[in-house]
Amino acid sequence: MATTAPETKTSEIPVLICGAGPTGLMAGLLLAKMNIPVRVLERDPFTSPLSKAVSIHARTLEILQLTDPSLIQQFLNQGRFWKSVQVYMNGKIICDMPPMESKDTRFKTTLLLEQNRTVKILGEAFEKAGGRFDRGWELMDTRVVEGNGEGEGQEKSSWVETTIRKALVGTNLRANESKVMGTTELAEEDAEKQYEYETVKSMFLIGADGGRSTVRHKIKMPFQGLTRDNSIILFDGFLDTDISTDNVVMICGNFNRTVAMFPLGDENRVRIIYDNGILTEEQFEAQKSETVTQKHFQRLIDETMLPIRMKVTKVNWLTYYRVNERRAKDYCYKGRIFLAGDAAHVHSPAGGQGMNTGLQDAYNLTWKMAMVINGTAPHSLLDSYQEERPAIADEIIHTSANQLRIGLNHNFFKRLAIRVVLSFLPIIMPILAYRPPAISMLGLRYYENSLNKTHKTQVAPTGPGAIGRRAADSILIPVRKGDNAVALGGDSVHQNEVRLYDLLAFPGVFHVLAFTGTQWQSRPEAASELAAEMDQRLGQWRSKWPLSKGGNSSSASRGPLFMMHSLTVLTETRDNVLELRSAGEGKAYVDVDGLLHSRYGVEVTGEEGALFVIRPDTHIAFRVQGVGADAWSDVEGYFESILI
Repeated sequence: MATTAPETKTSEIPVLICGAGPTGLMAGLLLAKMNIPVRVLERDPFTSPLSKAVSIHARTLEILQLTDPSLIQQFLNQGRFWKSVQVYMNGKIICDMPPMESKDTRFKTTLLLEQNRTVKILGEAFEKAGGRFDRGWELMDTRVVEGNGEGEGQEKSSWVETTIRKALVGTNLRANESKVMGTTELAEEDAEKQYEYETVKSMFLIGADGGRSTVRHKIKMPFQGLTRDNSIILFDGFLDTDISTDNVVMICGNFNRTVAMFPLGDENRVRIIYDNGILTEEQFEAQKSETVTQKHFQRLIDETMLPIRMKVTKVNWLTYYRVNERRAKDYCYKGRIFLAGDAAHVHSPAGGQGMNTGLQDAYNLTWKMAMVINGTAPHSLLDSYQEERPAIADEIIHTSANQLRIGLNHNFFKRLAIRVVLSFLPIIMPILAYRPPAISMLGLRYYENSLNKTHKTQVAPTGPGAIGRRAADSILIPVRKGDNAVALGGDSVHQNEVRLYDLLAFPGVFHVLAFTGTQWQSRPEAASELAAEMDQRLGQWRSKWPLSKGGNSSSASRGPLFMMHSLTVLTETRDNVLELRSAGEGKAYVDVDGLLHSRYGVEVTGEEGALFVIRPDTHIAFRVQGVGADAWSDVEGYFESILI
């Protein structure tokens, strides 16, 4: 039995996060950006050197840019975008295609960057933002304590009480824990170790501690799903080979085995996902991770790849991967403990969407948590995390499972059919280009719920601009007196253009977009009427719903909770009271070619216009036709329904 330290320290923090992987650090960074005191715990004393997840998709790149424009630049500087996807069969290329580009984002394709570099970038940004980061501490137990008093909003008060510990000598790592990636079992305790203990009281706990989540085990949350018989070997290292190591490569190898290879930046350094066939539970358990030696892996590669030559020259890491497809029954426990990332969902590496989904979990959860802590929103706002994210995980698990079945198909005739389809992909791709590729994650959406609401009387659109969809992005030009749409096609576009997502890059802020179509051209006074409405509403809303209602004075000083932007497709500007406004205060922008109007389902030549409420995580929460007083009253009614 472990020996208990003679004394247990106590501390308090609004948010405690268990796990300093990408999801935990992203959650910590976002909360710190919103001036919420947060502490991140990590059992491992050092950042793992393993590359693990290497794909960062378009939607994730967007949220990194929205979190901090300087943050995304670090990712772009260190990563590299897909150049080409080459498919080999019988040693020959049968398909060489560029990645399908996303059309309505600045991030057209997938960025390749090792997870350890992602963790380093996020960790440094988190500490720079003032977050507290404690390595060597592990969570031992956690529970929700119910108080006797009444909390704000007439809700019964409660809090989280978490016991953590740190080894007095050595580390908290245990000799008997599994080294196989993808396992979900809780490791047993080491005996005869001494620790220092601490009890942490927090308003919320975020369990971002991976597939073997201690948080999930301690709250006894079922991890529903299955373990597949597929066995995968993951390799990170250097090769001497006669095929390109600069592109993403898929190889349909001998014995119906498949190999996927991804470039990792350094010359001839790659990540390989190797199909090790179908193993029974007994066969898998008999196969220890220590048996995956360079010699063993080289033999498998030689058998599978011939006539392609591929010699392993250096191994950074090499491990088995056990394919689990599981999702926590619930992401929230008693309104105080939340699961995110691999603690909430695990699936195969096919499609590379696991880390991305975790980062997007954090992006969905943290702004809601900040508003509840600041007293601006009721605790029930956090219910929407449970309403929205499990459904996304189910979709990702399903997509990943389909990709796994296609990529690791061991049936000869099905593989032959796949070969035929792949050979025609370069022809098919231009036809599909108008649709956002699934791998980009731009098409993932939420639906009507306690946060996303349709208008009571207006017909809710189901296509562009529908409730719950990601807010589309495009180029905007600040309106200037004398400009016109024809002239904007010249050099001035490159000098003055911004993207809508540049205007939305303020964590924890609601944005209202006023689409005005061409009405300013036929009714110049309409701009003045809109300016008056914006002034009135901004003043009222910022007074009624400050960023913090006294719960967090530091948050109250960081800026407003609401910003507004007006968009026009007019062909000629006149004196306009909105052209001189500051960004976020109703400033007018020309929607170049009317793309945003189209992407939000607003008539480009229409006179009515529309108002859209964009959530702090840039999904559409509410929309109403018109930009007059009645439409603004409807938007105000929406905010009254979700805020205190």
